[in-house]
Amino acid sequence: MIRLRHRELLLSLKYSTIEASFSVPMLNLTMPSFPFVIAFAVSALGWGPAAVGLMAALPHLCNLVQPALTVWLRGRFSLHQIISVAFILNALPWAFVSALPLASPGLRSVGFSFILTLGTLANCICAVAWSTSIAEMVPARISGTYFGRRNLIFGFWTLLVVIAASQIAQRGGGTLMVFGWIFVAAAAARMIGFFFFTRMTFPRTVLERSPTPPNWIDLATPFRDRNYLVLAAFIGMWGFFLNLGQPFYPVFLLKILHRPVGDVGWLTAIAGVGALLTLRGWGRLSDRFGVKPVLYVCSLFWGLIGLVSWSLAGTRFQMHVALCYLLVGGTTAGFQLCQFNLMLKLAPANKAPHVSVFVALTSFLTALGPLVGGALLRWLPETMGSFLGQDLHNFHVVFALSMLGCLLSIHVLDRVREEAAHGPEAVWRTMRGMRTFNPLLSVTTAAQLVLTPRALVGITRDSVRSLRRHAKRLGDVGGEIVEGGRDAIRSRLPGDRKD
Repeated sequence: MIRLRHRELLLSLKYSTIEASFSVPMLNLTMPSFPFVIAFAVSALGWGPAAVGLMAALPHLCNLVQPALTVWLRGRFSLHQIISVAFILNALPWAFVSALPLASPGLRSVGFSFILTLGTLANCICAVAWSTSIAEMVPARISGTYFGRRNLIFGFWTLLVVIAASQIAQRGGGTLMVFGWIFVAAAAARMIGFFFFTRMTFPRTVLERSPTPPNWIDLATPFRDRNYLVLAAFIGMWGFFLNLGQPFYPVFLLKILHRPVGDVGWLTAIAGVGALLTLRGWGRLSDRFGVKPVLYVCSLFWGLIGLVSWSLAGTRFQMHVALCYLLVGGTTAGFQLCQFNLMLKLAPANKAPHVSVFVALTSFLTALGPLVGGALLRWLPETMGSFLGQDLHNFHVVFALSMLGCLLSIHVLDRVREEAAHGPEAVWRTMRGMRTFNPLLSVTTAAQLVLTPRALVGITRDSVRSLRRHAKRLGDVGGEIVEGGRDAIRSRLPGDRKD
């Protein structure tokens, strides 16, 4: 097999970052379990907790059926072809949301449900194929650094897009027409991302249909890997308990705290700031100490912060919710980065069956979370007394159960084995000495990023300059947007060679 030459690999990784800078903001506006779509369903369509719970479970329900679809597709198409078709099917349906105002109220919900289902199923298939393809390109020894930088870049653009979309929706009165055109713009951004995806160079294993395509027997191999199943059990349990409460945060903000739609966008953006502040740190820590201990620390922080913050949230105490979003945004970024890297690291050379089964197993448990959460909200009384001078709602009970379950599930992570991984204590000791995780410096940097244009202007200027420069030469597009990536890769990869 001929590997990618050094320059081809470098350019492809840069294209991947550019693609994500367009695609991920679109996904943050259209994923059924994300706040913006939930805010749309509640404010514009009038959906209640039960419908929101089912909507939040949709991505995970789609992941349950994707292994069978992936096996069928892999027998007929290459990974590159699967990703290409899934890209288009994920983006185009959202352009039709702008036509919903022309339909009757009943048909609006039906039409939006169809758009959600088709777009989400296409994205689930695309995600598995993309994960398998990118694993063929990124060396494991630099995965933490590369994906940390990549996530930092697209996280910045996601932050700006979510803020802008939320403010436009609020100023437009939260009407179907305003939301519809926002979704049209999101679909266009996804297609621009698809263009940059087509500029990437992949190995032959991605571009060509395998002479021995996967079959149903291949799906059984991950079930014989006990270590991999334990990791899947932890991620699945975490997803179940987290989604017991998390999809209903926007509902709580809109209906109980009576916050406008724009505030939901601002809080989501603040979580993005937390991710921007910490992503590089998480990547360096995972490359130095291993992925598992960093995942352990992120899980512990996330559970404790969420438990305290949402238990106290109410009409009297709500200012701390912004700080909660900032801190949880940082831990979420580390959790997602480590979850993805550990999933790929523990999988064998033939990663496709392991990735597919992993996504299906974790999604099965995660899908139950919002369904159970929605049922509890309907079953429990709306108010359940008072606490610290403010009403205690059924949302508080569900949020507390959610975070307590997350904390208990961390014990399963202890059973996962990762070669050469350090203990969580080593990660914690190093974090205390890193500027990225110094609480005072983090809060100060966050305040500068949110309250002053200094950091925003700096990042925007560099990014725009890069895009303008590489628009003239598409062969080198994205060279500056991942500044420093060249040195990181060259210092860890051998020179151009063929095997």
